Amino acid sequence: MNRFATVLTALVVAGIPTASWADNAKFTFLKSVSVAELNQILDAERDEFIKSEGQSAGPGYKLPDAPKATNAVDIYTVTYETTIPERKNERVLVSGMVALPRVADRSKMPLMSYQHGTVYHKYGVPSYAFQSKSPWPYDHKPESYEGRYMVALFGGNGYGVIAADYVGFGVDAKNGEAYMIKGVTSQASVDLYRDVKSYLASQKITPSGLFLSGWSQGGHNTSGVLQKFESQGVKVRAVFTAASPNDPFAATNAAFFHPLPTDSPWFSGMTGQLAFSCEKFGGPVGLARNTLNPEYFDRLASIYTRSYGSPAGDIKVLGAMLMEWKDKPLASFLKKELRDPSAFAASDYGQCLARNEVFRQDIKADMRMYYGTDDEIIRQPLGRLGSDYQIVLKGVPVTQTKTNIVPIAVQGGTHRLTFLTGSVDAKAWMDQMR
Repeated sequence: MNRFATVLTALVVAGIPTASWADNAKFTFLKSVSVAELNQILDAERDEFIKSEGQSAGPGYKLPDAPKATNAVDIYTVTYETTIPERKNERVLVSGMVALPRVADRSKMPLMSYQHGTVYHKYGVPSYAFQSKSPWPYDHKPESYEGRYMVALFGGNGYGVIAADYVGFGVDAKNGEAYMIKGVTSQASVDLYRDVKSYLASQKITPSGLFLSGWSQGGHNTSGVLQKFESQGVKVRAVFTAASPNDPFAATNAAFFHPLPTDSPWFSGMTGQLAFSCEKFGGPVGLARNTLNPEYFDRLASIYTRSYGSPAGDIKVLGAMLMEWKDKPLASFLKKELRDPSAFAASDYGQCLARNEVFRQDIKADMRMYYGTDDEIIRQPLGRLGSDYQIVLKGVPVTQTKTNIVPIAVQGGTHRLTFLTGSVDAKAWMDQMR
């Protein structure tokens, strides 16, 4: 008997759930998380998450009480194959997380697909959200908190929760990320859903309804996932996004050519992430070098590859670099010939950003889009752009301004507070549709 078979036999005898395959996906039981730990995530850990943002709430903000968890959850890590539409459907092995509620009857349960926001730790992703260590020598838990939070909030109240790590993270950490590239990123979530659904069927569990959610970049990705599902006839019960940049072109154009004093210093790093992602997922070759100011090129490249610091990937080094740049005009990170809105729009970079919008679709599912009035990253018109577009698209009479897509302002909400407030409000709304 080989070593793997020996270990597998031992686990079966001990009564511990073992790794399982659904199609080409491998599901591995990680741990059970108690109600007490889930409630700590919703309380003490949430307070630390807010504190670490470093931003003060705006006028009128009130943090809502998070509903307490009522059941424990089982956490599984998943490795599975997805495809990269931007590279002729090249196949790649990626990872994700599944959380199943420990309830008396698991034959049917609502299923929440959560798309995570921007992370700089290559393992600050859902599959590592409940692991104590990662292959990097840095603490990944602060960046993976959002996954823990969604599991506590939804999984701790009877939902199954699934979350993809995206290409370039987790098991695929050696590769470059697809930042704001909707095709490959949404495909990772769609493929995870299909493999999870197959796995649940093998466990005699039927999803009673599919829900979608995402924060920040994850809000952008959630709208991309919704677009894929609705084009394929997959019924989505309801969706919420929080602080979502629905149009990367509009977001970057505003930051480059119409900056505000409140803009986050993280925009400089994102400039490079977007340029290298556009080159890697769609091209052409040389797009990043033809876009970025040579003075900053190497350091921006290090942000994309996470090669800053020693050992590589120290988030403190990244923070220091971005703070060094905080007073520089964002347009100065572009080559001189692109520091004009028309030239920027016509460039390969501008065209890449424009084609990765996620709001030009006739959305069928009921959807809520939360945006903060004091968000330092997502401006209010951008946060509600997707909902406003539906009014135009669906020919809503001038006397009516409502569609099935509802924009909701979080008064005084910063980037993180918009997520925390929106998710609690959305849960109460979604619970009515379970």
